[in-house]
Amino acid sequence: MARVYGKIESLKSLKSELVSNGIHRFNSIKEIKDFLSNFKKEKLKILNDESEKLDSEYKDTCINLKKRMRQRVAIIAEETEKIDNQISDFQLRINSINTRNKGFLRKLFTFIKLSSLKKQSEHFIKNKSSWVDMSVKTITRNIQKDEDFIQRYKADKQNIIAERAKPKLKKLEKTKLVIEQSRNLISGAIGENLVVKEVKKLSDDYVLINDFNLRFSEPIYYRKQNHRIYSIQIDHLLISKAGIFIIETKNWSEKSVNSISLRSPIEQIQRSNFALYIYISENIPFYHHWGEQTIPIRNLIVMIKNKPMGQFKYVTVKLLKELNDYITYYKPVLTDKQFNRLVAELK
Repeated sequence: MARVYGKIESLKSLKSELVSNGIHRFNSIKEIKDFLSNFKKEKLKILNDESEKLDSEYKDTCINLKKRMRQRVAIIAEETEKIDNQISDFQLRINSINTRNKGFLRKLFTFIKLSSLKKQSEHFIKNKSSWVDMSVKTITRNIQKDEDFIQRYKADKQNIIAERAKPKLKKLEKTKLVIEQSRNLISGAIGENLVVKEVKKLSDDYVLINDFNLRFSEPIYYRKQNHRIYSIQIDHLLISKAGIFIIETKNWSEKSVNSISLRSPIEQIQRSNFALYIYISENIPFYHHWGEQTIPIRNLIVMIKNKPMGQFKYVTVKLLKELNDYITYYKPVLTDKQFNRLVAELK
């Protein structure tokens, strides 16, 4: 099996795009495709889950309401009994006071004491209702909440479900929108992934480097396009004993292939070829006893389903199914040592 290094560029770009939009749930293209296929089911599941949670909450609330109402009755009875006992105690103390005392001071003292007890008793009688209400204030508030919830559940269940599901549905819709806006990245990632799977079928005499990048401290002047090259990015760089294959993958529809508004990838791959040729010549020279040896660098555009008619100068265009036959057609020109050095320098 061919050795593969690096991650697919379009996959990295897609992952970055999703993460920048707060989407972290996908780890593969398959998961994204499954999401789109099951979107309606997932949307329905969110609503069903919220419906089940709401039904469960309703049942629990009904049970809790009965329990709280019993607790409220018990608290009222206990608090009423406590206050009534205190009122009775005051009444007993009032009745026990002897108002027939002789002497001015005794009568004055008795009068003051009696007045005080009566005021306290009257205070308890007057505030009994409010004190009892205060003792059940919290539980009464909770009972009211339970009753309000039950009433709303019975009258407006579907709207409650929609309201509770809204944040999750909104997030789901946003995820779908971001994916739909990233269709080109997804299509590219699918295509590049298919190329990797196809190349893996080759022997370990082939090394594939995904998302190959080179930056040049001094730009390379490309006379053909009158352009200075500061860096290159290649979808796949395949190193073999037959030389190097620069592989660009395009997962285009037939309409896109024939559209004149889309920039041709021919110029891009020729530019990359020239820059890579200069880089290898200056940094990884190979010598033969006849002289300096040139490493063949072939330009290959792989179309997944559709390819343009005709042939192109310096660039070969193949369908995915034609890829490996084309690669293995070329005979080795490098020794094992040269091949291993090239791999070590470029990977």
